[in-house]
Amino acid sequence: MRRFNKFGALAQLVEQWPFKPFVTGSNPVRPKLAIYFFTLTLFCIITSLSFAAGKQVTISSKNNIKLNGELSSSNQNTSAFLIVHGTRAHKGMEIIQTLSSRLFEEGHDILSINLSYGFSNRHDDFLACDINHNHNEHESVEEIITWYNYLIKKGYNQINFIGHSRGGLNVMQALSIIDNKKIKSYLLAPVIDTYKGTKAYYEEELGIPYDLIINSNENYNLADRYRRINFLFCENVIVSSKTFKSYLDFSKNKSTYPFSFNIFDLIDNSKSPITIFSGTEDEILLDSYKSYGEINKSNVRTVILEGGGHFFRDLYLEDVIDIIIE
Repeated sequence: MRRFNKFGALAQLVEQWPFKPFVTGSNPVRPKLAIYFFTLTLFCIITSLSFAAGKQVTISSKNNIKLNGELSSSNQNTSAFLIVHGTRAHKGMEIIQTLSSRLFEEGHDILSINLSYGFSNRHDDFLACDINHNHNEHESVEEIITWYNYLIKKGYNQINFIGHSRGGLNVMQALSIIDNKKIKSYLLAPVIDTYKGTKAYYEEELGIPYDLIINSNENYNLADRYRRINFLFCENVIVSSKTFKSYLDFSKNKSTYPFSFNIFDLIDNSKSPITIFSGTEDEILLDSYKSYGEINKSNVRTVILEGGGHFFRDLYLEDVIDIIIE
């Protein structure tokens, strides 16, 4: 597998590979993928059926889109966890459901949410690849803030965030806007794309003029001018330039803070308590744990789980939960 200097869009292509297999020059299909996919799907179904403590909640975004969440509440707590899923994913995923049910069992109120990606009333299904991708990551972050405000109105005075994979980046983006130093954030295998790596992937691997796109205010389908591209773990899809820019601009443009800053920059700028979980056997982000292990900030704790994968299956997620509830 080809590795670019630092981290780039390669990580975005493979984050959810069990769910959308495809072949590219830099992302060969994993062996026994069909068996793995069947097993994971079965786990998701079983987990969804077994976790019935939550109440389905629907609110509206600033754009009048219906947002779906699941609130597990004992009606006794004044604190809650807000859990954000990874790219194109949903709150019914095994890792999200297990986090929700186990933390609720430990006495904590939990709100897990579905980001809408521009679709009103989006339920527990992966966002399809074969759509015209016109959604905007900035709106996803606004939705997280809308849910945060929902919990505030419900009377919670301490709200902590949990984000898995790209949800970790989205949590840090939301925290940069909320600017509440009391919020604790727990980032599970957060994505670590950078300007250099993302630019290299799209320009050298796909022949797409990365800088030209992120520096332009035009909005058009990239396929009309260049070609269909690999994007957010989908192969050969139709993506608008505005969507591309909202997810992949890491140019550190101060006028678009925090959306053009990578997760290392956001962590460096944050004053709130952050715990980062990384597995040494992360099949998606590979040896990213080494980069997170180099962070030296008093408000940041890095937990490296020897043998842990991207989804922290089996006892690894129990280790994560034990640390969250310390």
